[in-house]
Amino acid sequence: MNKTDVIVVGAGISGLSLAHYAKKAGLHVIVLEKESKPGGSFDTFNLPNSENGFWIELGAHTCYNSYGNLIEIMEQCGVIGAIRPRAKVPYRLWIDGKFKSFMGQIGFLELLSSLPKAFGKKKTGETVASYYGSILGKRNFEKVFSALFSAVPSQKADDFPADALFKKRDRRKDILKDYTMNNGLQSITDSIVKHNQLEVVCGVQIESITKSNDGFLVKCGAGEYSGKHLAICTPVGVAPKLISASFPDVAGKISQLKYQTIESLGVIVPKESLTQKPFAGLVPINDDFFSIVSRDTVPDDRFRGFTFHFKPGVLTWRQKTEKVCNILGIDTGQIVEMREKSNVVPSLRLGHNELVHEIDRLLQGTGLYISGNYFAGLSIEDCVIRSKTEVERMAKG
Repeated sequence: MNKTDVIVVGAGISGLSLAHYAKKAGLHVIVLEKESKPGGSFDTFNLPNSENGFWIELGAHTCYNSYGNLIEIMEQCGVIGAIRPRAKVPYRLWIDGKFKSFMGQIGFLELLSSLPKAFGKKKTGETVASYYGSILGKRNFEKVFSALFSAVPSQKADDFPADALFKKRDRRKDILKDYTMNNGLQSITDSIVKHNQLEVVCGVQIESITKSNDGFLVKCGAGEYSGKHLAICTPVGVAPKLISASFPDVAGKISQLKYQTIESLGVIVPKESLTQKPFAGLVPINDDFFSIVSRDTVPDDRFRGFTFHFKPGVLTWRQKTEKVCNILGIDTGQIVEMREKSNVVPSLRLGHNELVHEIDRLLQGTGLYISGNYFAGLSIEDCVIRSKTEVERMAKG
């Protein structure tokens, strides 16, 4: 039997930031993770045997100086000096098999006539489509901006609450506005594990979770773990299954949240194989993928890398490969490496805040704590803020 103060299930940024705050509070923590390594959506793939190390991101790809709590963790873990700027290269559109500029697709007369509506207009109670369609122009939104907003969560975002996607936060003026890390974003989660000397048990399949007067018992193939507190930091589709036996009401509320699986495919290609000029990202209009995120923001002399975020369940592996080759203008023999990754993200809807409030009400006094990207919002900072507030609630006991 492995005894601890806090059992954390899930070693993504939500679980690891929660473990970080719990350790700072003087608690002993054990983290259980079903994958073979910690990091979750912080998933940096390093090209094997590449000189000086070439990497691409298969999940999250950018951080911002508005991520104040994440930056504090990075400072405490000693990696703030590894911040790396992103090169200023443009985002492009993919329309009818061609690269296009954003500006060439926008109707500026409609934009100028619609923008004044933004003054005094509130996002509360509005969807992305209703709010931005009003201030950018309905035709502009349908033609261009719907696809741009959908590229952010890698799913159709028209019905998202307008106040969930983009939030105004204080910015750290001493930190680059947007950045990555010298060795990719996974170095952040790796540093949290190392700095806190966290015990992270990977490859774990949870068999059961039971609540007792003394706390929680988690049984899995790796053994049994008991702790006073239990933190569930898994994707939204997983959490209800883990807690349904002991907390059916909470599980039922979380089950009401919709979610989407993102099928990501990372591709590394020799630089000389490509003729396209560097770009930061590519957003399609009416295609089988939501976006392409490029490593061109961190230039390399030998390789270029791209991560395609495909619509789920639409294309086979062969069809995805054909799509990659068509857009990049290469054949399969020129691909150095390909890697797949699936991430699960919530599909937020109006009424989400009310549902979260009800979940939090049910959690009071249970010893159960839940964090993830389906509470305050999808961003990295939203996850960290949620974890921080959950540990604050834990401390109040």
